[in-house]
Formats: sequence, C-alpha cells, structure tokens
Amino acid sequence: MESVVVGNDFLLQYRNISSKLKKRFLRKPNVAEASEEFGQLARELSDGEAWAQAGLCCVAVARCEQTLVNPTTEVSAITQAARYFLKAEVINNHLHCPSFNEHLMTAISCYQHAIQLYLDQKQPKPALAASLAVELGQALQSLGRPSEALIHLRIAADLHSASPFHHLTCLGYIASCKIELGDLHGALMVFTQMTTLIEQTAEQPLTGAYKDILARCEISSLLILLTLRPLPQHTKQPHAKLLEKYSWTTPDLQSLDVPYDDAELVVLLQSLVLTCQSRDTQALATLSQHLTRLLGPEHLHLLHTLVTEMNRT
Repeated sequence: MESVVVGNDFLLQYRNISSKLKKRFLRKPNVAEASEEFGQLARELSDGEAWAQAGLCCVAVARCEQTLVNPTTEVSAITQAARYFLKAEVINNHLHCPSFNEHLMTAISCYQHAIQLYLDQKQPKPALAASLAVELGQALQSLGRPSEALIHLRIAADLHSASPFHHLTCLGYIASCKIELGDLHGALMVFTQMTTLIEQTAEQPLTGAYKDILARCEISSLLILLTLRPLPQHTKQPHAKLLEKYSWTTPDLQSLDVPYDDAELVVLLQSLVLTCQSRDTQALATLSQHLTRLLGPEHLHLLHTLVTEMNRT
C-alpha cells in the first residue's frame, strides 16, 4: 500500500497538482491528469481516515471534471466529497470535539450541489437526486438535527411524487422527525396523508410493505390521538373512525379490518382506548407493560409519551 499523506505533505501534494492547472504560455493545462492525481490523493487520504482532506481532493476532482464537461464523473466526485465531509463530522461528533460544524456545512453544500447537478442534466434524474436528499436527511437526523433533516426529506418527498411507494417512504421519515421534535399534530397529519395515499394508490387487498406501512400509520395515529385528546367537534372524520374502531370490544380481526395479524395487539389497543377514556392510570401502567413486547421503538416512544401525559393530567 502506498504511504498515506497527511498534514504538510498533503498541502504540498495538493499544491503541486493544482499547479498543473495554471495556464502557461503556449501550453494548455492538463486537466485530465490533474483530475486523476487528485483522485489518487483522495484515495490515499481516505485509506488513512483523513476524511476532510479526502473530501477537498474530491471537490478538486469535481471541478476538473466540470472543466472537461463530464457531468457523470463530476456528480460522482462531489457526492463522494459530501460523504467524506459527513464522515469527518460524524467522527468529531462522536469524539465530542469542539468545532464550528464546518465539515457538516461543507457536506450539506456538496450534497445540495450534487442534487442540483442531477436535476440540471439534459435528462434529469429526480430519483437519484431524491436518494441523496434522503441520505442527507437521515444523516442530519442521526446527528440530532431533525429540524434541518425535515427540509431535505421534504425535497426528497417532492422529487418522488411520481413514485407512490418512495413518496410514502419519505413521508415516513418526515413523520419520524416530527415525532422526535415533539410535533405530534404535525406527525398525525403526515400519517393521515400516508394512509390516504395508500388507500388511493395501493392494490387491494394490501400485502407486503404497503400493509406494514399502513399498520405503522394506524397504530401511531391511534397513540397520538389518545395523547392529544382532541375535542369531538375538532376531531377529523378519519380520526373519529379510527377511535371508534378501537372502541369496539371484539378481537375478530376480519370484522375489525386491521392491517396486521395480531389478535393480542388488537385486544390490548382496544383496552388502551377504554383505559384512556376512563382516565385509569393504574390500568394504563399495566397495559403498557403488556404492549412493550409487541411494539417497535417508534410506537414505544409514543406510548411512553401517552403515559407521561396521562400521569401529568
């Protein structure tokens, strides 16, 4: 393996390669050679986990490819730069290193540039642009920045408007961010939008991923409604129907028409609705213990929020 260059060695090599791009009398700069050498330097730096410096080299590659009018290679290089800068930010975050988030800001700028490049091509590629917006949004959420993640996830959802399933997936990420931010009203609106979209576009009867998504929407919406306790006159018709469905006392899955096959969960959720209506905090605590093993992380978070709100009031 070739030796890894860092610090002053990196700056020296970077300047030496950059000097090849300067115009000289009767001699054109060798942009293709410089691009190749910047790429090689980026690989050496990434092998040594010098992520930020590798990102700088990838940006230089992208500029060279822009000069050479190679849009595919340009967008590939700027995307790789974004990922290197993001990796540098993640490491700083894990190590609690003091910073001005310069790596993150540069990563966001590179992602946005790559997204725009995909959209500006002669044959626009919205799906690839959307995948980068999702990648950035999820990265921001993992870094504890859900409000910033929402911006890019909304862009991804808009770019995927022609693909119902991918649009649903993006809406699901948006709902997760809203829950993390404590915006239960906003999350409920997104889950309602997802439910409507499934009912309008998915083939019936539902199977596979669509059925799983609808189950997530239904249970999350139910838990949020029990937490928010909207007044009857302020409850929208779909939400009123959902509360009414789980107010019934039959464990018959077929007659209840739920998007999941778990009779025990149905009975427990019915009991949860009745318990919340009666404001029985002791019964709620008992039900929560039984529900814990049947619910995923998001639903457990919403259940905890419901229990906390019920005990507070």
